[in-house]
Amino acid sequence: MWCFQPMLGHRKDFSDELSEQYHEQVLQGRCGRRCFRFRFRSSCREGRGDAAGADGAAPTVLLPELRSLLSSGRARLIDVRSREEAAAGTIPGALNIPVSELESALQMEPAAFQALYSAQKPKLEDENLVFFCQMGKRGFQAMQLARGLGYIGARNYTGAYREWLEKEG
Repeated sequence: MWCFQPMLGHRKDFSDELSEQYHEQVLQGRCGRRCFRFRFRSSCREGRGDAAGADGAAPTVLLPELRSLLSSGRARLIDVRSREEAAAGTIPGALNIPVSELESALQMEPAAFQALYSAQKPKLEDENLVFFCQMGKRGFQAMQLARGLGYIGARNYTGAYREWLEKEG
């Protein structure tokens, strides 16, 4: 028998398979049965634990924290929108690396990265490597990709450029 534990802590028994919209993790439940702990894929997190990076920071950044990180110089911003979108406006200080180039860019040698993007390549251990896009989806994908490549401080600005433009622009 299988026991399924939603993240809210409610316990239900199911004999059929989970829908593809869930991310599954097999656990040994307190009930002694094989258990699944699941949550919607859109809130699934990679990295240390479900919600924290190496520095204990959540993998998402909200506008008030982003303001603080930027004012103290503790964030590295990467705009993963297309070059055309970024040329129309971006958050000051952001480096534009379109999401379609991100994986290869993060795997480049530092000198090649510097030559192509005119900026220092992020280090795997950098804290607050903040990705953003226009609405949030590409930024989240970029954060997951970076974490998968070992960038433990990768985070996503959930408000994206749209919120920045509304409130800061």
